[in-house]
Amino acid sequence: MTRTPPLPALAACLALAAAAGCAGPAAGGAADATLTYAIGDEPEEFNPALVDEHLDPVTELVFRGLTGHDADNEVVPALAEDWTVSEDERTYTFDLREGVTWHDGAPFTADDVVFTVEAVRDGDFATSNKFAAVEEVRAEDDHTVVIELATPVPALLDTLSNGVLPEHLLAGPGIDDPAFGAAPVGTGPFRLDEWRHGEYAALSAFPDYYGGAPGLDGITVAYVPDAATRLMRLQNGEVDAAALEPRQVRDFQGGDRHRVEVAPTADYRAIMFNTGPDHCYLDADCADPAPRIAMGYAVDREAVISAVLNGYGTPAAGPLDLSPYRVDAADAVHDPERAERTMTEAGYRRGEDGVWAKDGERVAFDLTTFAEDGVRTAMVEVLATQLREQGFDVTADPRPRDAVDWAAVDAFLIGWGTPYDPDGSLYGPFHSSEALAEGGSNYGSYADDAADDALDRGRSTADPAVRADAYADFQRAIAANPPYVFVAYLDAVNAVPADLRGVERRTLAHHGYGFFWNAEEWSYEG
Repeated sequence: MTRTPPLPALAACLALAAAAGCAGPAAGGAADATLTYAIGDEPEEFNPALVDEHLDPVTELVFRGLTGHDADNEVVPALAEDWTVSEDERTYTFDLREGVTWHDGAPFTADDVVFTVEAVRDGDFATSNKFAAVEEVRAEDDHTVVIELATPVPALLDTLSNGVLPEHLLAGPGIDDPAFGAAPVGTGPFRLDEWRHGEYAALSAFPDYYGGAPGLDGITVAYVPDAATRLMRLQNGEVDAAALEPRQVRDFQGGDRHRVEVAPTADYRAIMFNTGPDHCYLDADCADPAPRIAMGYAVDREAVISAVLNGYGTPAAGPLDLSPYRVDAADAVHDPERAERTMTEAGYRRGEDGVWAKDGERVAFDLTTFAEDGVRTAMVEVLATQLREQGFDVTADPRPRDAVDWAAVDAFLIGWGTPYDPDGSLYGPFHSSEALAEGGSNYGSYADDAADDALDRGRSTADPAVRADAYADFQRAIAANPPYVFVAYLDAVNAVPADLRGVERRTLAHHGYGFFWNAEEWSYEG
């Protein structure tokens, strides 16, 4: 198989949507061991300290944290070779690798870790709460860091997998320096050579990477928002690999040039209800969970997965289905009779138009999502149809991303989920202190005392038994008073060259990010 051309030819190739491919090797030279990968989403900058949800591929390749994750998403050493935790879970001591260098050749030291943690904690960023409990972080010597916490933070080791930043470059301008975000310097296996916004980011292998030189010479991430265009460029040979929408797989003609890599993700889709003040359309004060419970039975998840995801997904019962903390607290079954019984027992009756109503209030609302997301818009149409058939007057209403007013939407098809520590994927969207009005990421303004208590207990200790009990209680709380109707977990589908080796499957994060988690081990056969 031929490889993507060097950077100047690639720039010309990506700038054109010509049918004639331009994926041959440089004239007169052997094909190089590079990979060009097309994806839809492009970040505003490449800075791990400012990322609140998930790392994009470039940031993931350029940076390393004190910790990392293995194929089972368990925490493993990265820039820190080892660590110890005090008995009261408030003091962490990290032993750092020696001989690690930044991409500009400067040595990596404990001062970089101290700088990063303090700058994030003390800054006004969406990520600052990740280190809010850090009372002190200090360098005992060049290769030893101590972090003192005000209270136990069991998710700390997960949080420290985010990239460390270079003090020698950011002490002056600050960690949110836009120039750094456009031309970052990290300690990861690949370094960024060029970023053309809206086109591509080109990276080359960092030969001095502490884990050894990568097997690929370089990786170029091409930004192609339209899924149909990504598929066309893949089949034309303009890119080597691409993220595919599940519905495209049946039309993908890979032949002997490509294979499809499918991985599960913790990325779920769910109908989020806006239960905020003065915005309830289900009952007078959103106190009655019956309509939300009933809609959970009214949704035919398997039909959604078949029609929209081409079978590449699994039914979702809750936010921890792919977590070791999962318990069977909620059903993910299609049971129209149970839906009707739930509504009837709660005092609802169908009107002449077939719509459920109580005390003169019809259960009617708009279901919104991002219009730019083809999978979500298709899913919204199917879900609205299913719910209307079961007596819920639901109107599909996709809107452009910049037109979505979270405080004003009735319901939204949300995407969320992380395969890491449950605190990171639960506290923000479900704890009442994180409500939208408080500047948090609880966009539906969900509030439930039992859920709050369970989430607080879950982040109070690293004791597995205590946490298991807490997150079991949380799942039971949201089953009894649902913030969402959980629909499906998406599989990540990527087409890659047939002779690419080393791609290892693991459960990925939101939008399928994490696909490049072990890219330094990738190479071409032969």
